[in-house]
Parts: sequence; C-alpha cells; structure tokens
Amino acid sequence: MRVLPSQRRGTVDSQSLHFLYQYFLDLLFPPRCVECHSVGRSICGKCLPLIEWIGVPICGVCGQPLRKSVRHTCVDPRLLQWVRSAAVFSGPMRRAIHALKYSSDRNLASFLVDISYAHFATVTMEFDRIIPVPLGRIRERKRGYNQSVLLAEALSLKTRIPVDPKCLIRSRETKSQVGLSHDERKQNVDQAFSATSVADRKIILVDDVCTTGATLQSCAAALIEAGARSVSGWTLARAILPGMDLHSQLVGGKDDHQDSY
Repeated sequence: MRVLPSQRRGTVDSQSLHFLYQYFLDLLFPPRCVECHSVGRSICGKCLPLIEWIGVPICGVCGQPLRKSVRHTCVDPRLLQWVRSAAVFSGPMRRAIHALKYSSDRNLASFLVDISYAHFATVTMEFDRIIPVPLGRIRERKRGYNQSVLLAEALSLKTRIPVDPKCLIRSRETKSQVGLSHDERKQNVDQAFSATSVADRKIILVDDVCTTGATLQSCAAALIEAGARSVSGWTLARAILPGMDLHSQLVGGKDDHQDSY
C-alpha cells in the first residue's frame, strides 16, 4: 500500500493526484506479486531482493555490465551519449515487464519506476525532455497503450522533467525485435523513426528493455537529425546475452565503433 505524500494546504499537484488515485486503486484491487503471487505489492518484500540491480563495472557508453562470457555490442557515442539500465532482465523484473506489456497491468509502470528510481537518480546530467520509444501504430492499437509512454510519464512525475510522447514517431512498421539476431535487429529499425520539435533539446529516451541498443540508437539518429543537442537512454532492464566478451576499450575513434549497434 502506498503512503500519501504530505500536502501544503490548498494545493494539489499532478504527483499528489497520482498517489491518491493509486492509493484507492490498491485498496479496491490489491496488487499481487508477479513472482510469488502474494497479495500486497506488485513485487513483494520477499521477492524484491531477487532483482539483480546493475552496478559497476559497466561500459561507460552503453551501460552493459562488464562480465566474463557476456557479449558486449556497444552503441555509437556520436548518437547516444550513454545508455543506463536499472536491472538485469531476469527474475521478478522480467515477469513484471511482461505483465506490463502483455497482461494490461498498466499500474506496474509507476511501481517499477518507483523501485528503480534510485538508479536513475545517480545520473548527474540535466535533461530538457523525456521521450518514450514509440510503438508502431498497429502494435499500439492492438495493445491499447505504449508501455514506454507509461514509464516516461511515471519518470516525469518523479523528476519534473516534461515528457513529450509525440515528437518522436515510428515512421514505418517494424517486426518485433524478439528472436532477431544482432544484424537483423539493426536492419529492422534502421531509419524507422522520425522526429520534430526537438531543436537544441537535451533528451533522455525511455524504454522498457535494452538488448543490443539498436532501437535506442535508431531513435537517437532521428532526434539528432531533427536538431537535438544530445540524446541519452534509460531503460528498466538490460538483457544479458550469453557468449564471448567482445568489449574493447572505447577511445573515441571512428574505427572503435564501426561494428557497433
């Protein structure tokens, strides 16, 4: 159950209304843990420690945890200044994201941002806009919503950074990235986005999961082309790909990123 924030007399802001709405919703329909199905929280106190939060060491550009036997494919820093993810895409975090995307559990967006916010708050850079990664129109119409918009709105409530869900659009329909190889992912979203009204903005892109960074990088390319000053990315989770550790030290040269995506 959520604790209502303290209020100055006579003032009610959007964050307070959000807490009030969620408070009464939890009273009427108590959430169940996505992992053990106990009543009370979307991820209960017993299962919360099962989330594998991402800490150092990580790649300073793409945010990939640096481990042995982990395939590391970095993003191009000329497009994305950096990418950070709060947790590994496994266990309760994976189940929660799947429930958010595929089971219409929209309230999970604010809950997941709440428990992950400490990881976002370590970012010292200032941003002008939060922009969610857009879905294709067919997929969004079928699902009824874009989970990245819900996450971006929840993050905006906590940071007071304005969210703009309309300036970046998916200009052509693409296949789901699930099950595609690295090269197929890159090709699938290449030039799939277009942007407007972002001139001189410092932007943070928000999505649910980062795997290779291909989608974030394609979004960033469209935003930079539209005049954005800088683009970075933040996701709830990072998918860890098994395989060889392909990380090489990034020294800023063009050749260091010729195979990145």
